[in-house]
Amino acid sequence: MDIWKGKPLVDRQPVSDVDLSYRIYNATTGELLSFGTNGGPGSLNGIVQDALRTQAEHPGVRLYIEQFDGPVY
Repeated sequence: MDIWKGKPLVDRQPVSDVDLSYRIYNATTGELLSFGTNGGPGSLNGIVQDALRTQAEHPGVRLYIEQFDGPVY
């Protein structure tokens, strides 16, 4: 069980078989900086890694990540 600020969180099961299609934008200008579809185990981790990589390539830029219902390419 996970505890947050002394209170237990509701038990949940990981979701790993969902395709997550996303685009990463510069939140200020709207410029598209990256995109992808990560499916299967670790799919959320793939998006996080892409966001970190994109942030490193564009220091000081505030990112906006939007999820879509299908491939984004």
